[in-house]
Amino acid sequence: MRFRLVGLMWFSVVVSGPAFADGLLRPTLDSIRDARTVAVEGVPLLSGRLLAEFYAQRGDVLVWVEPAPVSDLLDLAQRSVSEGFRAEDFHVEYLRRLAAPGALESLTGNARLAADLVLSDALARYVHHHRYGKLDPVAVDSKWHDRSPASSEVILADMTRALDGNDLAGSLSEHFSRPFWYEDLKKALQRYTAQTSLVGLAPLPAGSNLARGSRHARVAMLRERLARIEGAAVSEASDIDLFDTALHEAVVSFQRRSGLAADGVVGPATLAALNGHGDETKAEQIRINLERMRWLYHDLPEDYVFVDVAAFKAHLARGGSFVWSTRVIVGTPETQTLMFRDTMDHLVFNPTWTVPVSIQKKMGRVSSDYRLVDRRTGRQVGSGNAGDYARYRLVQAPGPKNALGRVKFMFPNRHAIYLHDTPGKAAFARQARALSNGCVRVQDPLDLAEALLDQPNWDRSGIERVVERGRTRYVDLADTLPVLLYYLTAFADGQGQVGFRQDIYGRDEALRTAFSNPVLRTRISFPEPADESPNPSPNPNLSPTMSPETPERAPDSDPPDPSDNDKDTSVRLTGRGSTEGHGDEPGSGTDGSEPAVSTLDRPDARPTGRL
Repeated sequence: MRFRLVGLMWFSVVVSGPAFADGLLRPTLDSIRDARTVAVEGVPLLSGRLLAEFYAQRGDVLVWVEPAPVSDLLDLAQRSVSEGFRAEDFHVEYLRRLAAPGALESLTGNARLAADLVLSDALARYVHHHRYGKLDPVAVDSKWHDRSPASSEVILADMTRALDGNDLAGSLSEHFSRPFWYEDLKKALQRYTAQTSLVGLAPLPAGSNLARGSRHARVAMLRERLARIEGAAVSEASDIDLFDTALHEAVVSFQRRSGLAADGVVGPATLAALNGHGDETKAEQIRINLERMRWLYHDLPEDYVFVDVAAFKAHLARGGSFVWSTRVIVGTPETQTLMFRDTMDHLVFNPTWTVPVSIQKKMGRVSSDYRLVDRRTGRQVGSGNAGDYARYRLVQAPGPKNALGRVKFMFPNRHAIYLHDTPGKAAFARQARALSNGCVRVQDPLDLAEALLDQPNWDRSGIERVVERGRTRYVDLADTLPVLLYYLTAFADGQGQVGFRQDIYGRDEALRTAFSNPVLRTRISFPEPADESPNPSPNPNLSPTMSPETPERAPDSDPPDPSDNDKDTSVRLTGRGSTEGHGDEPGSGTDGSEPAVSTLDRPDARPTGRL
């Protein structure tokens, strides 16, 4: 048997007879444990360390001793193609040879050991790729900022559960719950890969816009194309050259799912979308978006907030289904909204806004809505000091003109990205809404606040009373909620109909290239051994040689300052009761009163430059 440790060394081991395989296993695994990349007989392994720990947990003996699990694993690997994976991602050809009758039993010595390692690696890949995604997103997407790696403990537990049960496939499927939007897009991929509906169909030629009432030979071509793409019953009509109401409705349906203005007019944008709707091209687009979904969906509860960046939409999920949706404004191509997952824990009504220096320099004269604050003392100073950006920062008071509107939804993160209201409501009427500096502006923020708080004492009228008072209030959610900021250029409904969105940030091509290649490396975290040194670190979460990671701030943001909100007006409330004890406030009289809280006591206190 020949192993290749890429970039490190070559070595080979020669043995004979079946009795040597078990005894050779541990020395072999120790040799490959810390290799960056390693291959067995030309087959790349996902992680030498993962396999070393897997076999250690099982007593350093061969695992694949019966043919049935091999056949089950082959079946799982082959069916993974329906989720966008490639057969070679799981060594299918190698597995197919081993699944042949009598193949595994006939192997001895080196060949037997190699077979066991490759089978275990195929299982590890299956678990890793389905639970966390095939690719390391940090290496693929420069705008990916969720840096949590895959967990070796979870992967090993899944592998053990699968092999210890009587049904390998069933054991895995029970623990791989996927959200409905992943399953819907998976069904759509099956439909696109199973059909060749547009093969041989000529593209629609350019020309004047087509709309209801138009009569042209191109209308008949439009009918045929929509019938094949949508399955719409529009190809048969008494007058196929007439753009009738049924065709108008089919065009509107296609436009809506494609993220276009749903006006029923076939202009340049709709024409380009129709002509770019080739089956294989769109199937590949679905595949890479399934991969994006896998990057964030692991261990997702049934309640969460879902921001669909490329569709300019946000949804609230309860019980595993979307129960509320609204339009949003996201970052421009230059100031993109990042894709990551975090946890929302509180809301801030009537927030202040600290102006980033880059914007402050362009503002010129400071209006009465703003106050200039000394960064060192926290005291307000005269506007004549506005030009000293290093010492003084500009803070906009709460109110209807505040850039963050009347409420912001906080999931404290190192990117300083959050959801918030905006006074610029007119922009929500636009079809394309990539207009912000990175944060997500919400069209109906008070509706979202009510849905998130979801308690009788925090109904709409109670929320409006808090807003009308104009004082900055923090309100903790009764239960924290995951927030997923997804960049998806394909999304499907329950019928498998797909909406293809414009790649507004130009991220698809790099992912498409990476996804078509085999994975040689990925990021898997391993638990570190307990620190047994006599002088432990003062911070129990850090070893003596580690230092805390300093969170990143948004461009132009500043360190926390106690004057960001005034202590006498910034009061923290919880979703379970009032902290002031005023009888006419939402949640009054249940938790008693608490002292006012300055922004230094809040994790989101640092000024941020994103809007």
